Amino acid sequence: MDAGTFVISWLLAICVLIPSASAAEFDDAIQPLLKSRCVRCHGPNEPKASLNLSTAAGVARGGESGAAVGGGLDNSLLWQRISADEMPPDKPLPAAEKEILRKWIAGGAAGLPAPAKGSADHWAFRTLQNPQPPAVRDASRVRTSIDRFVQARLERQALTMSADAGPTALIRRVAFDLTGLPPTPDEMEEFLADRAPDAYERMVERFLSSSRYGERWGKHWLDAAGYADSNGYFSADTDRPLAYRYRDYVIRSLNADKPFDRFLREQLAGDELAASFRSGQPTTPDDIELLVATHFLRNGQDGSDIGVQEPEAFEVDRRAALEAVVQVTASSLLGLTLHCARCHDHKFEPITQKEYYQFQAIMFPAFNPQDWVNPKDRTVYAYLPGEKEAWEDNERRLKTELAGLRSEYRQWLADHREPAELLLHDKFDDDSWKTRWSSTAPGDDHPGGEVTIDGTAPNAARVVDGALQIIASPAEAWLSTTTAFDWTPDTKDSWIQATFDLVDNKVGGGPAERIGYMLAAHDFDDSGPKDGGNLLIDGNPTTATSIYRDYPGADQKPIGAIGSEGYVPGRNYGVRITNIGDDKFRLEHLVDGYPEGKSHELSAADLPDGGFAFFFSASRSYVIDEFRVELSRAEANSQNDVAELRKQIDVRRKEYDQQRKQLEAQRQTEPGRAIAWVTDKSAKPPVVPLLTRGLYHLRGENVEPGVLRMLTDASADRDATEGERARFSPQPPTKDAQTTGRRLALAEWLMRAGGRPAALVARVHANRIWRQYFGRGIVATTDNLGQGGAPPTNPDLLEHLASELVAAGWSQKALHRKIVNSTVYRQSSAPRAEGLAADSDNRLLWRWPVRRLEAEVIRDGMLAVAGELDPVRFGPYIPTKQTPVGEVIVDESAAGARRRSVYLQQRRSQTLSLLKVFDAPAVATVCTARPSSTVPLQSLALLNSDFAVARGEAFAARLRAAPGGSEPTDLVRRAWRIAIGRDPSAAESALGCEFLSAQQGQYTGAEAAERPLADYCQMLLASNWFLYLE
Repeated sequence: MDAGTFVISWLLAICVLIPSASAAEFDDAIQPLLKSRCVRCHGPNEPKASLNLSTAAGVARGGESGAAVGGGLDNSLLWQRISADEMPPDKPLPAAEKEILRKWIAGGAAGLPAPAKGSADHWAFRTLQNPQPPAVRDASRVRTSIDRFVQARLERQALTMSADAGPTALIRRVAFDLTGLPPTPDEMEEFLADRAPDAYERMVERFLSSSRYGERWGKHWLDAAGYADSNGYFSADTDRPLAYRYRDYVIRSLNADKPFDRFLREQLAGDELAASFRSGQPTTPDDIELLVATHFLRNGQDGSDIGVQEPEAFEVDRRAALEAVVQVTASSLLGLTLHCARCHDHKFEPITQKEYYQFQAIMFPAFNPQDWVNPKDRTVYAYLPGEKEAWEDNERRLKTELAGLRSEYRQWLADHREPAELLLHDKFDDDSWKTRWSSTAPGDDHPGGEVTIDGTAPNAARVVDGALQIIASPAEAWLSTTTAFDWTPDTKDSWIQATFDLVDNKVGGGPAERIGYMLAAHDFDDSGPKDGGNLLIDGNPTTATSIYRDYPGADQKPIGAIGSEGYVPGRNYGVRITNIGDDKFRLEHLVDGYPEGKSHELSAADLPDGGFAFFFSASRSYVIDEFRVELSRAEANSQNDVAELRKQIDVRRKEYDQQRKQLEAQRQTEPGRAIAWVTDKSAKPPVVPLLTRGLYHLRGENVEPGVLRMLTDASADRDATEGERARFSPQPPTKDAQTTGRRLALAEWLMRAGGRPAALVARVHANRIWRQYFGRGIVATTDNLGQGGAPPTNPDLLEHLASELVAAGWSQKALHRKIVNSTVYRQSSAPRAEGLAADSDNRLLWRWPVRRLEAEVIRDGMLAVAGELDPVRFGPYIPTKQTPVGEVIVDESAAGARRRSVYLQQRRSQTLSLLKVFDAPAVATVCTARPSSTVPLQSLALLNSDFAVARGEAFAARLRAAPGGSEPTDLVRRAWRIAIGRDPSAAESALGCEFLSAQQGQYTGAEAAERPLADYCQMLLASNWFLYLE
């Protein structure tokens, strides 16, 4: 037997003999295997990915990516790497050793200590203690205190920081990192020409002061806060049309360097901080910002507005929205997986299920499932001082002037009407109208709906200010004339008509769907179908008027349309039936007393039997006056007289329209702004139950609002004085309070100076900022700084950054300034042999980590280089759309199509395809760390998408229009300066000129002169030189 066979047989024997549930299994078989194969990289000293496989505790704890073996084979990161032959990196494990590990993990990983229950003394839960920057052997490269922390770690590995990058690489790095855009040629020239010792620092200040800084870093916060322009709930990804105000608030706040603690207070409890709003006074600009800020609590998914559902489904959707609020808050602010305690006590952190529901109780009043407000109704209208009063004064003036104009016009029409016998005239100016109208159809003993003709009670028909209001109601309701008229015109050219003045096409602010009225038999009833039926005239407020055959007890049947104009308040409308001979009749639409648009021909058999009655449909909503029923006189004027009269009416009508439009043009847009916000429904504290196993129908004990004990334990808080600083104490609502005050109490507790919660918030945020610069957080799990997360690779540095953030008054720009001015940040990205040998993953930051630009930065950068970036800021989102082949794009012809990506529609179920392929998140909940993949689809998108082709063409046009030579070498050099930020090397220039020459052969005619440069520009924008920061 050879040695290899013996080893394999020995290992298999051990696998069979060791008891599956014994700690000896790990000690005797697993640990020796791991030590022999894995500890070289994952040992106790500087383990890669913070994964120490030398001890049982280290294996149980896992590394930066989380637990190594927990959760069985499917969830074991260790098994995933080993089975894919990714570990060990130099040589895969033999099949027999893989089998040993597979059985051990599948059997529950016996022998490992149980995950230690989280402790309130976990490093992330302690108060901040700013460590003294360490001494270093070589301080010549130290520019900021950050450099000392990094240099000290490097020196322990006999490494040093790399030399500074060149000035062109530095300005490009700073510009993209601080603004998300490439430096302009003017910015490049200004910096490169500046020889002052502080030239770099002043360049940094210029970019920090740019309004583009807020757009760049605001997007990072929006991702962490779960922002989207849609509700994103399964198939019901409905719109959030006002969410953009929160996006703009974030950008403005960051540009103003609003202290981060204040920034968070406003988002948690802006409505409770807005003094002018709470007092019922006109809202100040600052208070409007506070109301907008509360949209932070609406960023989670919410499917509670998806329509008719079963009660159980409503409960599920509402509870899910409430839970999303808790998850967004805990993850984005505290960096904790609080949602893991919804169904049971947390498995890794010292968080009980009861604490989860106590925390939820803070948000519960604003998202009470039993007193729910649908997302579309969670809005408020806010006015600045004086705005509403001035607008109301103008509205009153216009109303008076329009009423006078309308009255004058009506009188003129009354004086110039065609001769007719007035059968019924109602001005609705006294109670006599009740005697002329019935709440039932003629001949019917029962109302057609819930109609009560009573001017004193809410009903479907009432008179207010001398006009008849038809009020929309869910059920169809009749309102008909009590008097029947012989509608049949006996002689040719005689007619009968009904008209009314339309005062308004809405009641109570809601526009009418249609203006409905009916011609019907007087003996109509709904006991069954009638021969011929009745005629339902259905006027659309924006288009023409439709005709339906209405059979009582049966469905309506469309038979035609009359007229062409919609219904506008201030005009007179109606219908006329004219005898045109041979037992035929013409039905016409009347506007201001005479027919307009197309008519409809009827036979005698088409008309209702019996007398004529006039109905209004009370299922609609509008206001009318001056109702008339008229019959043409036998001695009517000649056709010539009528034609002349109609000409006069047409002239006068046009004059009236012009005067009315002039007045309407003086109407001002209603002031103020609609805000999607969050507030408590009332100050009365709701009952909040603990849900057993997280199930909505299993209500457990009721809980009071509270926070996490691990952050409130005074005995573990070195800076707490009798626990006062650590106490969460919402005050009982006062008599006139509008909210419970719980969220404001949370905000104050969270950001209290010197407290453990504020320390955790500072660590979380400082870690995320660091990650955006260096591609990896000091804690790799940026949304989990608890015991279940990865340990920090440089704990003292993280503690220092968090402490400096707080010490600078929570100024984010101060922390950016400190990082960007450091030597660590300014390093070259060039690899060095000793660095690769000692730290191939560059975890110690001995050089600048090369990073690919993010999805939005790629798109924005391409637009900027092409000279097409639209600088307009703020406002409603630019919509995206899906093409027939499934690609999500921005319509290039749409207004704002070339604005920055932060202003594009952020729809959860419809991420822009170009952004998605470069790892832009859909933001199901929150996104605190994006992956950075390299896949073929990225190259295909930059080569074939219409967006990329268009940018290449625009970039080429910019190069041709710029001053300078037009030779290929001139164009190539200019292209590199604009897109890459430097001159091309001789080889790069030669290659570009060769491409231009060769590409000419691919085209004919005019394209041979135009397309090669456009193709070259597109290739340059698709190159790694453009896509990566070095």
